[in-house]
Formats: sequence, C-alpha cells, structure tokens
Amino acid sequence: MTENRETYKGREIVVKPRSREFDAELAAAEPAEPELLIDGQPISTVRNSSGAYIAAGFAYAPQSSLVELAKRIIDHRDAVQ
Repeated sequence: MTENRETYKGREIVVKPRSREFDAELAAAEPAEPELLIDGQPISTVRNSSGAYIAAGFAYAPQSSLVELAKRIIDHRDAVQ
C-alpha cells in the first residue's frame, strides 16, 4: 500500500501504511491495517465484522474506505462547530 493524500473541505486526509517494525513475523503473516490522519492527527479506526471501517463516535456509520470515513468525520466536525 502506498500513502494516499486528499484534501476535503480544506482538511488534509492521509491514509498510509502502519509499520509493524516491532514484530517482523507478525508483519509478514498479516499486514497492519492502514493508519488514518486528519490534519496530521491520528484517528483510531477498526474494521467491523462486515469489513467496513468505524471510528470512535462513528460506530453506527460504517464506511467502505478510510477516506470516506474521514470525510464523514470532517462533515460531522463542521456541523457541530
């Protein structure tokens, strides 16, 4: 996976590979989930049982990709400001 950068509503979304330097055997057996950052801040994400991505506060709004999840988070943050 390569790093993916996108700007949405003036916010920078970055999806990049998460390193597994701490355990080379684990990294070889199972690649780490990608890391999501919005404006340089990491967002804790997981995949639910259907394979969609969710984040804290967005468990009931699963998205098919981390970029789509980031856009949903940005929209929510804009709405509450």
